[in-house]
Formats: sequence, structure tokens, C-alpha cells
Amino acid sequence: MFRTFYVGFKLLPRVLMLRHYRRLTLENKKVDEKEVEKEAEKLLNALVSLGPAFIKLGQILSVHSDLLPEAYLKVLSRLQDSVPPAPWEEVYEEIKEDLGDELLKRLNINPSPIASASIAQVYLAELDSKKVVLKVNRPNIKKEVEEDIKVMKTLVPFLKYIFDESFYESAKAIIDDFSSRIFDEMDFTKEEFYMRKIKEELNFPDVKIPQPIYATKRVLIMEYVKSYKVTSEEAKKIIPPDTLSYKVFRTFMVMLLEKEYFHADPHPGNIGVDDEGNLVLYDFGMVGKMDKDTRNKLVRAYVALTRLDGIELVKVLDELGAIQPEADRELLAKGIELFLKTFQGVTPETLEVEDFISAANEVFYRFPLRLPQKLVLYIRTTSTLGGTCITIYPEFNFFSNLVKLIEDEDLVIPALIDQVKDTLSSFVRKFRTSLLERPVIERKNNTRGEYYLSLGIAILSILSYIFTKDVTLALLLIIFALIIKR
Repeated sequence: MFRTFYVGFKLLPRVLMLRHYRRLTLENKKVDEKEVEKEAEKLLNALVSLGPAFIKLGQILSVHSDLLPEAYLKVLSRLQDSVPPAPWEEVYEEIKEDLGDELLKRLNINPSPIASASIAQVYLAELDSKKVVLKVNRPNIKKEVEEDIKVMKTLVPFLKYIFDESFYESAKAIIDDFSSRIFDEMDFTKEEFYMRKIKEELNFPDVKIPQPIYATKRVLIMEYVKSYKVTSEEAKKIIPPDTLSYKVFRTFMVMLLEKEYFHADPHPGNIGVDDEGNLVLYDFGMVGKMDKDTRNKLVRAYVALTRLDGIELVKVLDELGAIQPEADRELLAKGIELFLKTFQGVTPETLEVEDFISAANEVFYRFPLRLPQKLVLYIRTTSTLGGTCITIYPEFNFFSNLVKLIEDEDLVIPALIDQVKDTLSSFVRKFRTSLLERPVIERKNNTRGEYYLSLGIAILSILSYIFTKDVTLALLLIIFALIIKR
């Protein structure tokens, strides 16, 4: 209970300020951007101080342009999943419990971690004299996260008294999804599955994924693959920066648009380049899954964007579940067309991704749009990927490379077939509905006497309420009048 009060006390001022800025923005009133940015920094610091679960939640919120203003998104996108390591003695106890004495005898572990994040720590080791890497959950992390998830679920209902219904429903959906996803990230048997699956699906000769050797829920042993961080000078000497940025972009976008599973955390620390010029992918704790139908719709959305086709874009967004049920589709299409007109005359080669994302975030925030949960990881991945590619090669252009990739991979034809299928399906559904027989309701011809009688009883019910204030009697008289009228 104390933890709930503490979290509530820590976040309430930040939540109230967010409500203030949200109201100003939705009412088209002027907002001081520097002031909003300072407030976003305070929210970031509050989330960091509350620990791993809230850091992870902040990372998820950093792509929710339907909930947060642009300044908040930029600040929260800087959330680093890096914390001081837990004591080796405590970590070793977990390793010993999960691996057992026999396997532990074959291991020689360096007790100084090479990486330390909020969920896990990573160590170099030797297994039967062969170099391996150990990934281990932080001690007691599952218990800590379980407690904080309970706190989040206790506090989230209060948002309905602070924000509008749309904000509350979206926030509740985010917490529900997050509460299951974060436990997946802590289960290394799932990470082992993702490593094997993506390696099998991707099957690029110039992309390496370390081979998993042994996994429990809390410990993962995998082969050691030496590489240089993708943004390092060593990596850029092996592959020219322009080629390297596109190679990284192509690898992750092919996973997103063509494969069932995709690596959802393409920041520079998770991508390396080996001496032969191969890309090496690390850390499969955050992995997304997408069905073929959704992938085709996303390609259609990209094509609509590059053609500045507002009507098609709204149609695809609707099919993806990104439009609030009560929204006026026609009005929304006009609004999005006005938004896209600001980019008329701009080619994919000259369109700056930051400008576009900033404008798109504004549209999501102001219009009755929502970010479907199935697309949250997808949006986060593309956002992180764009930043990584620009860090490798500052002149990297997301949209021109996207057009090139869609053409190279022949993704337009399947997307157009999907569009035709959806259109035909819609027509067939409407046609079949029109064939359904409607019930014929026989109506009695009310006689003039019945009409006057029912009218008289209705007037009597009103008079009875005026003089007696008896609601029950008045209602009974009205029901009786309606029965006679029928």
C-alpha cells in the first residue's frame, strides 16, 4: 500500500500538468513548447526514480502520439535502459539455482558484467573452454515488477476522473498489454525461441545471430560473437557509413514488412559489425509478431504516404483499427489531406523524417486517432531504427530508402492485391446484407376512439404527476396509453 501512495504522490503533479497541456492543445490554445519540454523532463526523472517497470513503461509511452504531445515523446525517447549492476554474489546465486552444479562446473564466468540493464545483466564466460555469453535476470526483478504492475493497475482507474474517456481507455489498454509483455521479456526460454525463429526466417547470409546454447527462465547461455558497435569508427572502416546505414535499415524493415517475427529494439548497442562485414544482432528480449494482413496494410499506408494520398491513408488507418469508433471518417479524411498538403512538392528524397514524424504526431494527438496495441512495438521499432541509421550516416533519408526497399522487395503488388481483396470483400458483404429478408411488421389501424383514449390517458398521467408527484403512477398511465395506441 505504501508503494502505491508513493508512486501516486510522485506522479500526480506530472499527470495534472499533462492534463493541462492536453486541454490547451485540444482547444487550439497557445502552448509554451520550452515549458512543456521542462515538464516532460520532470516526468522522465520521476519514471527513472521509480525503477525498472516504470522505465520500461516510459519507453512504451514514448511512441504514443495519441496520448502525449510531441515534446513528451522526444524527451521520453531518451530513456536509457541502463542501471548500475547488482552485486555478483546475488547474481551468482540465481545462476547456481538455475543451471545446477554439473553445468556450473563446466563454466568459468567473469564476474564483471559487460552490460547492465534494468531487467538483466550480461557476462562473458567460457563453457568447456569455448567463449560464451551469459544473460541473467537481475535478482528479485520479477517480484519488483509484479508489485509495480499491481500499483499501475490500482492507479490507472483514477485517470478516468482526470482525463477524457479516450485518454483513459487508451492508457488502460497500454497498461494491460504492458503487464504481460514485460514478463515475456524476463523469460529467457522465450528469447531463445525468438533467436532461433528469427535466424531461420531472416536467413540473410550477411547477418549473424548468436546461437543459443541453453536457457532457463532466468539464465540464457549463447555463443560469443565478436563485433564492433554499429556506430563505432571501426565498423565504419569495415563498411562505408552510407552502405552500412542502408544495410541496417533493410535488415530490420524486411523483418517488419515480410517476416512473422521482428527484432523490436534496433538501437546501436544491439547491432554490431564483425571483421568480415557481417551484421551481428544481439538482445532478442523485445520481439514483435505481425500477421501477413497487417503487414500488407502497413505497406499500403507507406505507399499512400509517399503518394500523399489522404483518402487511402484514412481507409488503411480505419482497417488497422487506428480510428476512434465515433470519428467522422469523411471529416478526418479532409483533415489528413490538409496535413499531407503541407508536404506537396516535397519528394521522398528531400522529406526530412524528423519533420514528418513531428507533424504526424501532431495529427495523432489532435485528431480522433488511436495507436492500436498491435502496432505499438512496430512504431517504436521504426522510430528507433530511423535514429540509429541517422547516427551511422547523418545524411540517411528514411523515406527515400523506404521507397527503394519497397521496390527492391516487390512489396507493392501484394499490398495492392490486399487492397483489391478488401474492396471486393466489402462489396460482397454489402450485397449479401441487402439480400437478407427484412421482417414484415403488421400494423393495426388504430381507430379514432383508441387514439383519443390513449391521448386522454397520457394527459391524465401528466396531471397526476403535477398534483401527486407520484412518478410510478404517471409511468404506469403512460405505458397503458402506449399499449392502447399500439
